Amino acid sequence: MILESLTLEHYEKIDSYIPVNLLSFTGFIIAFAVVLSFILVRYFLMVGGAYSVYWKNKPFSLPGFILHDKSLPTEQIKNEIKWSLVSSFIFAFSGVFLGLLWQAGFTQFYVKFDQYGLWYLPLSFFLYTLVHEFYFYFTHVWMHKPSIYSKVHAVHHASVKISPWASFSFHPLEAIVHAAFLPVMVLWLPIHPLVVICYLTFMTITAISNHLGVEVIPFEWARKLFISGEHHSKHHRKMKINYGLYYTFIDRIMGTEAHNNNTNNQLSNMGKSYE
Repeated sequence: MILESLTLEHYEKIDSYIPVNLLSFTGFIIAFAVVLSFILVRYFLMVGGAYSVYWKNKPFSLPGFILHDKSLPTEQIKNEIKWSLVSSFIFAFSGVFLGLLWQAGFTQFYVKFDQYGLWYLPLSFFLYTLVHEFYFYFTHVWMHKPSIYSKVHAVHHASVKISPWASFSFHPLEAIVHAAFLPVMVLWLPIHPLVVICYLTFMTITAISNHLGVEVIPFEWARKLFISGEHHSKHHRKMKINYGLYYTFIDRIMGTEAHNNNTNNQLSNMGKSYE
């Protein structure tokens, strides 16, 4: 069984990804429990690891600079974890629903690696990031409308000084907006399930790095193209700027980008700015 799981053929079967019948109540509940457990373990391992490395252990040998003094309001981290747990339940339901759609034959999932050519695997990943960027930007701007912000998005912005624990700290309605992206995308744009798994990991890593409270991107050209810790930190402090998810180009086009003016001088002393 272990040897079989190491072969490419193993990953070209739907049963390798969904071993239970999600169309049955029992199968759905089992899958939900498994997916929820995975999400929670991933959250505490990855976020907790980042928190330990960048907030607790003074990693002088690691690149980066502190974006704030790390003096957080009382109960902030507890509230971030609380809302992240709520989001995890919603994300788990979304993941199982995604599988249900697949088993029911409604999605554009494919399992043969060469069905669209191997070149399409990285291309599909890039296309998903691109569409997701537009989806996130405009739903994010919408959530900053006063009537929506006060009821929904204010939960996430309670973390003015960001910490990695805030990566998934959302009001349930905001979590639903975020969770809806993949189930909608797989209805019309073909993608291999392994690419989806890579994409979900990528989403987690970028969410943590953007809320880390530490700038870890050392290259100026990269910070101009991609969302960085400082870029998103400014959004949490000033709100009406820097709405992007992965790329900076929509903020630039829409006139909502605030440049990382202080980044270059601070990064010249990388590894010396940890407190």
